[in-house]
Amino acid sequence: MLYFKELKRICFSVVYGLFLFLLVFGWYQNFYHVTDKEILASKDKDTSYQLQITGGSILEKPDKNAESFGRKRKEVPDTVMLGGTDHLLMEYRENSYAVYPFGYYKEVVLNDAEQDEILKILCEITGLDEENLWNLPDDYFPYVNGNIVHFKEDNPDENGTITIEAGEKEERIQEAEDKTKHFVPQVSYDRFKELMKKAEDMIGRGSNYSMDMLLTYYGQAEMNYEEAAEEYRKTIYEDKVSRAFARLFCDYITRSLGLYPVFVAVVFWMKDRRNKMNELIDSRQFGTAKLVMVRFLAMLTACMLPVFLLSFESLLPLLQYSSESGISIDALAFVKYILWWLLPTAAVVLSLGTFLTILTSAPAAVLVQAVWWFMDTGMTGLWGDTGYFTLMIRHNTLRGSELIRQNLTILWVNRGIMLLFTFIFLLLSCVIYERKRKGKCSHGYQGQRYYRILKKRFFTGIQK
Repeated sequence: MLYFKELKRICFSVVYGLFLFLLVFGWYQNFYHVTDKEILASKDKDTSYQLQITGGSILEKPDKNAESFGRKRKEVPDTVMLGGTDHLLMEYRENSYAVYPFGYYKEVVLNDAEQDEILKILCEITGLDEENLWNLPDDYFPYVNGNIVHFKEDNPDENGTITIEAGEKEERIQEAEDKTKHFVPQVSYDRFKELMKKAEDMIGRGSNYSMDMLLTYYGQAEMNYEEAAEEYRKTIYEDKVSRAFARLFCDYITRSLGLYPVFVAVVFWMKDRRNKMNELIDSRQFGTAKLVMVRFLAMLTACMLPVFLLSFESLLPLLQYSSESGISIDALAFVKYILWWLLPTAAVVLSLGTFLTILTSAPAAVLVQAVWWFMDTGMTGLWGDTGYFTLMIRHNTLRGSELIRQNLTILWVNRGIMLLFTFIFLLLSCVIYERKRKGKCSHGYQGQRYYRILKKRFFTGIQK
């Protein structure tokens, strides 16, 4: 009865309504209708979605006579050096460098000495001097180069320069290469990576010159028929179709569950104090462990239930697709991925919020969790970059199931560590709350004082 009473209180609260809004908004912005589009693209080859550089729908069986089979992630040194140099030169000319330290855009303007260092990097890579770099021919770089589009009237190719049209890159063929007419790297790939690391150190973490970002934008290569057929086979038979969509769904939802549940935990433990419920709770014959655990489970249920419901927007079209095509899918893929991928994240966030709020009697957990979330966002790549203490697992693609299999041991250890943290935070919450109920703990008052000091210093630092 206590569990259902707590669950009802949570579900009919304002803070939970705000949590639902933020959760649904993030899902709608990123994942809504993705499954329908993929299914539609697999049936209608003329749809615009099919013509994206992703190579079309993962559900479309490759045709040997197709002009293109899409693209795959592949580290081709010449392509990476071409794209990275092009992008660095563009930002150098504007002295406006984009960085994403915590997943959000920030402009960086370098001083004269730093600009000179960037110029030296460009000169070493291209073998050109400053005057040449400011007066490059229009076709020095390809018309379309990864995520870069050079707007010019002509796209000449009289010397065999690389060109890309409609997401397709023609092979660069030059009988005689001239570094003043077309980009020809003058350094080895290892030296190029050293120079990019030097540029990143000056510009800041989260710039476009980390190898992860360079491979994201320029580490792409055309697939042949055999490679495309293998991708299709993995999607249909290894992923059972639905697992690919479940991974992408969890990738987007994990960003919400990595932060927003802490507000639910903080508000409900703080509400007892504001409504003077502590005396009533202390007077009842509820064991401390029972009270803490029941409230935690109620909050966890409230946070995870809408996630399961949102997954039906993708699962139902996949079930229909399976019925029409005869291709079997894993109907429980979303349930399984949500339980092992997302639940540990939500659990550790809620338990941390519970522990810090009980300890300090102040919303310190919001600040702590926000810092953890920002750090985790800024330090974790979009896929294949899970560490033992990563809060949010990322896999921002429908393809790449091999990355999950390769990192499976790390993933399971990571989720186990998050659940261990959850248990520790809940155990400490029970110990501290029991002492408070018996009047033996004054951490709450000192915690409020320390929180006010910390908050003041934190926001003062931001203003500076």
